[in-house]
Amino acid sequence: MSKRKRQQKSLKFGLGWLLIGILGVFIAIILIPKNETEKVNFPDLHGLSYSADGTKLVAAVHDGLREFSKGEWSIPDVEKNDYMGYSPTKDGFYSSGHPGQGSNLKNPLGIVKSTDNGKSVDIVDLHGEVDFHALSVGYETEDIYVFTPEANSKMKEPGFYYSEDQAKTWNQMKMNGISGTPTAIIAHPTKKGVIAIGTDQGLYISDNYGESFELLLDESYVSSAVFSSSDEIIVGINTNDKELIKLDLVNNTKTNYELPNDVDGNITFISYNYSNKDELAFATDQMNIYISNDSGKNWDQVVKTGAGQTEK
Repeated sequence: MSKRKRQQKSLKFGLGWLLIGILGVFIAIILIPKNETEKVNFPDLHGLSYSADGTKLVAAVHDGLREFSKGEWSIPDVEKNDYMGYSPTKDGFYSSGHPGQGSNLKNPLGIVKSTDNGKSVDIVDLHGEVDFHALSVGYETEDIYVFTPEANSKMKEPGFYYSEDQAKTWNQMKMNGISGTPTAIIAHPTKKGVIAIGTDQGLYISDNYGESFELLLDESYVSSAVFSSSDEIIVGINTNDKELIKLDLVNNTKTNYELPNDVDGNITFISYNYSNKDELAFATDQMNIYISNDSGKNWDQVVKTGAGQTEK
């Protein structure tokens, strides 16, 4: 065999092994299972809800949404807006905040809503004018309640306002009977005109669009709350000890949930699964999220200091 032919044969032999090596690496990348310690990170947390079908826990963060389903967190391919005042409804969610990078939306968002799980958002009102950090929408009624820190084109002075016609008109809430600094605003899911307000001195409820309020829970720093049914509210309290309480508005009784021993931080968000009444979740200001699948008897920590945990 000539020297040239030997060189050609050697080159073909080397290229063959190179292709086999590349193919092996490619197969390994595909077949190697995900690292069980891989985490989905949370830059912050601005809201917590269950999807309408009850299959996902959804967290609103600085760059869009995070979803927890079947024991794992994921980052959905949706708009990357900075959602503030995130409020779920049976058809999607309402929110305020700021547009994500590359978005055509104005800054601030005003009030927007999504009916396709965040893939797109529609403008509701006050687009480019206000960032509402305090915003709550009735899950079924879609009554909108907000606090504006300053006057705008629709609201002539700072304060609490409501709209029962999809922001065509706004009315200021008179807030009679409220004491303390407001810390949470909670729209009733099915009853129009019913709104609860948490303050650093307790929890108050109104059945007349905020004209007047009745005290429900006294001398407690209410940091968050959610209606778990027509006549029950789950309340997060941060006074001396962290507490999670269910208030029965008909019988005027309260029941304490037993929280995990290692809860870190103050309770900031609570979410209740309307499609699975045994499931609820809460978050803390230290970027932790806990889920219970048995009405609060046991809890699993699914986010720890801003890192999503995979259930084993």
